[in-house]
Amino acid sequence: MVRADDGSNPVAIPAHDIQPDPRGGAVFAGGSTRSIVMGAGGAADPPTSRPVLLVGLDGEAARTDTVAEGWLPPRSDLEGLATSPVPAQIRDALRSMTMPTVFEPGFLVAVLPDGGIVHSDSSAYALKVTPPGARDAARIIRRPFDPEPVTESVREAYEERTAEARRALGGTGSRRLMLVGAARGNNPRSEATFDLEDRFYHEIPVLRDLATTWDGRIWVRRGGEEPDSDGPIDVLTAEGIYVGTYATGTTEMPDAFGPGGLAAFIELDDFDVARVVVRRLPAEVR
Repeated sequence: MVRADDGSNPVAIPAHDIQPDPRGGAVFAGGSTRSIVMGAGGAADPPTSRPVLLVGLDGEAARTDTVAEGWLPPRSDLEGLATSPVPAQIRDALRSMTMPTVFEPGFLVAVLPDGGIVHSDSSAYALKVTPPGARDAARIIRRPFDPEPVTESVREAYEERTAEARRALGGTGSRRLMLVGAARGNNPRSEATFDLEDRFYHEIPVLRDLATTWDGRIWVRRGGEEPDSDGPIDVLTAEGIYVGTYATGTTEMPDAFGPGGLAAFIELDDFDVARVVVRRLPAEVR
């Protein structure tokens, strides 16, 4: 148990973004979020990067330090998407809110055994390795795979799939968002409606997932033949040495790695009941 810093450096961490510091006494926070982003306080300027925070838990209050920063792709301003006049109450909040584009490069983050960070923040095959105690990447691991362009046919296929999925859930196929402000005193309730038209990034990222083992191997999943599909999994060392590749469908990305080459996979049976299966990995990929 540790209290959050309630001074000038408050801690607000999405629980699904937390990764433990292998050295103990802290957690890392950051990565994997692709949702609407809002600055602190609701009226601050939109963020300009995607930080990785080290949250120290060994004192009376949590303390945060930025240990790496990922590139934040250009995003749509929500206020610019409004289809009705935007009340001042909502307009102030919207100043700090942005939306990701379709196929926006994810921010993939994993922690190395020494407390260093490896991350991917662009559509290229580029893994940036930041040593513990540093803020800038010491090296970039690359492989000769290039992102695919987002063509008109790719856009049309995506829009058709997503509209069909919304209709299957009982929707109309359109994307609309309504933001409502609470009524105060004699002021009526404020609301604004948005048509969330799909806005596309110009290329499809090469990488889809990233993880590290207790022994320092980097597992990275590439995209498959379809824009939203999973492809093969590469295994590399933290120094950038290529170890090998699991072909598509050979294995899933482990849900967790453990000591001695153990890896845990969450699998569903024929009745969609989950179970945890633990396997021991070959020595070269641990």
